[in-house]
Amino acid sequence: MNDSMNIKAVLFDLDGTLLDTALDLGGAVNRLLARDNLPLLSDDLIYQTASQGSLALVKAGYGVDLSHEQYSALRSEFLENYTAYINEQTSYFNGVNQLLDKLEEQNIVWGIVTNKPTLYTAQLLAHYPRLANCAVVICGDTLEVAKPSPRPLLLAAEKINISPAQIMYVGDARTDIEASVAANMKSVAANYGYIPENDPAHTWHSDHLIDRCLDLCAILAINE
Repeated sequence: MNDSMNIKAVLFDLDGTLLDTALDLGGAVNRLLARDNLPLLSDDLIYQTASQGSLALVKAGYGVDLSHEQYSALRSEFLENYTAYINEQTSYFNGVNQLLDKLEEQNIVWGIVTNKPTLYTAQLLAHYPRLANCAVVICGDTLEVAKPSPRPLLLAAEKINISPAQIMYVGDARTDIEASVAANMKSVAANYGYIPENDPAHTWHSDHLIDRCLDLCAILAINE
């Protein structure tokens, strides 16, 4: 299926798709675990859990038997810790800047739709001005719902004034694909991101699957 003639915009998830943030997210948990004399999370477990959010990382470290109040307190400490070290080990995934160059050369609009809250998205993007200056940024708390709801994607489409049918969404979680399908956008699973072993990307029924971000060029019929 050749989508290249019809696509006027590409929207991206942030963590695990454009930016490799996993080790900073995992580090926020591991500093708490070290404080409490508990075993640290391995890098492999961090990478498999990162796309599921802060509470999933806390539970990966502390188990699933704590009270709601204990989880809430640990999550608050996690977020404070993450904020303090938000860009220590984070970096672009390989090829991201080259891909964005190609999209801009083809006059393809691009933006970000993430479940990361506005506070942390803004703080992180301050280190990546190219991303901060994209056509649209929708965060996890921009609306009262987040992905897998299609509404954040539809709001992004509205803000850039492009029909959802002419937009491609790229993300590294099943919820990303569910949101893009529900929004009537072409879906691309970023298989290089934070993919759980028990939920492989090829089972998400996306329109496309890419093993590196520059593979998007072939889907859009753009030369690398």
